[in-house]
Amino acid sequence: MWCESGSQEVITGEGREALDALAQHPSATRVCLLLPAGEMVFRHFTLPKKMASQATAFSWMAEETLIGEVDNLHWTVLNKKGAEVDAVAVDADRLRGWLDRFQEAGLKVVQAVPDAWLLPVAAGGSTIVALEDNYWLRLSPHVACEVEAALLPLLMQKAGEGEVACYGKAPAGVEVDERLAWEHPLALIQPQWARCRVNLLHGAFSAKASPGSAKRMKAAIAAAGLLSLGLLLGPRVAMAWMLVQQENQMQEEIMQVYQHHFPSMRHQTNIKYHFGQSVKKQSKGVFLQLEALESAKQAVPAMEVNLVEYDYSNNTLSLSVSAQNPQALQTFIQKASEKFDFTLQPVSNSAPYTAMISGKYK
Repeated sequence: MWCESGSQEVITGEGREALDALAQHPSATRVCLLLPAGEMVFRHFTLPKKMASQATAFSWMAEETLIGEVDNLHWTVLNKKGAEVDAVAVDADRLRGWLDRFQEAGLKVVQAVPDAWLLPVAAGGSTIVALEDNYWLRLSPHVACEVEAALLPLLMQKAGEGEVACYGKAPAGVEVDERLAWEHPLALIQPQWARCRVNLLHGAFSAKASPGSAKRMKAAIAAAGLLSLGLLLGPRVAMAWMLVQQENQMQEEIMQVYQHHFPSMRHQTNIKYHFGQSVKKQSKGVFLQLEALESAKQAVPAMEVNLVEYDYSNNTLSLSVSAQNPQALQTFIQKASEKFDFTLQPVSNSAPYTAMISGKYK
């Protein structure tokens, strides 16, 4: 579906043919892409005083509330006041796929924003508007999603005590404070969109043209006649809410594993990070020894390790090794000497040369 800036007319279309037809539109070089809020992650953060990278800090602080990996998330600041930040994230590969799809159709995307986030909302309140079989939901201050009607009451329990405005028929199980005539969401977002300067097209997704391209892009976003294109994709938020109990159980199991290995630690958040830091402190742990051993082995490809034994009582490693020339065995001892105090005991005097290597991690 799409509409022009300042227009109340919303036109629907599906598939590649609809995009190809839009390439002939006068505003095809100034497209605002409305990304489905149900495909995005909204979070509020209090930033630490010291951080190497803002995007890295977002992923680090959000990882325990998300299912799956966070390293590929592309973060954008929606609002910032001092150390308090509201941000949104989208999977970088998914965003790149959407942009490629529009570029192939001949449409130039100059702005990308979450769709339902542009809905009007009162301070501390929430806004609901129906779109086909689902609802767009905007929660103050900076959260939005698309959700099925059956799950909307569950989400509204998390919305707080603010006033609820609903455009059109109120969904069953939801108490509404202000009832308004239904309008299409793309029409409702127009005033907010006209003032919006948020743009997900930064960093790896920013324009890489001439030095003046950034200024030209900002001018294009502010100009009238932008073409607004919404992506009609199924809401993912429903699945996320259905997995709340499973996620809670998973967090409990993670805590049990963490406390089993490090009973003196009392961290309740950012477990993945603290677990990694605790492992690093175990400088002579067997797994870190094996990691260092593998690094030394890779430097001597001519030598094969046939057997590794670890004696926990005296923290000793024993290796059965072989090579086509004895020099490879000596080279391995030299490469490993930075981390290990090894001795070499030859077993055979002809190729393949075999030996026993034993010693301790320094």
